[in-house]
Amino acid sequence: MFKAVIWDMDGLLLDSERISNESWLMACASLEVEIDENVFRSIIGMNSRTSRATLERQISDEVDLELLISTANEIYRERVAAGIPLKPGARASIEWLDQADIPQSVATSTQHSLAKKKLGDHDLVQHFHPIVGGDQVEHGKPNPEIFLTAARQMEIEPADCIIFEDSRHGLAAASASGARPILVPDLAIHDEESESQAWEIWDSLENGPLKFEEWLLRA
Repeated sequence: MFKAVIWDMDGLLLDSERISNESWLMACASLEVEIDENVFRSIIGMNSRTSRATLERQISDEVDLELLISTANEIYRERVAAGIPLKPGARASIEWLDQADIPQSVATSTQHSLAKKKLGDHDLVQHFHPIVGGDQVEHGKPNPEIFLTAARQMEIEPADCIIFEDSRHGLAAASASGARPILVPDLAIHDEESESQAWEIWDSLENGPLKFEEWLLRA
């Protein structure tokens, strides 16, 4: 039924989107600017280049965007240094697939070096071959390039992959890649249109081991 799994990272394996969202809001408070929280939730899943372009379109010219971004990034780095918790079920799902000899990779909008550090903090790097960062592709999500790159490096057809995503942009990219997308919602905004792109919708990765076993028995 499937030969490989490709994971998003932030908001899916790691409970980091809450830290990111709070960092944006703290930066706004520090600079005394008012920006709707949904603006920041709308860029979840994008790489830094795409998210910057989106913010430029949505935020008033009266706001110093460079200062806002640098302030939010500084707050985020400080928060991340204190540690990012894993999402419930993430480790159990990864280890189950590893024991079943199912290849796994990570395709994240985060820069490659930072992604390896975040995963390394939880001793997870060795489970993923490859780890593809947003700085290693020309086009970020919702373009499918990052997922196609991961599948190609695993030497597995996208149609034989399951992709786990939490964001609207990531889900669109996964769907466009030809793989089977599974949505595990976090903070990103979804609607019927985006949810319709998901092959399945889970409330938690805690469903992973039982679902994987069920699929393999059915194959």
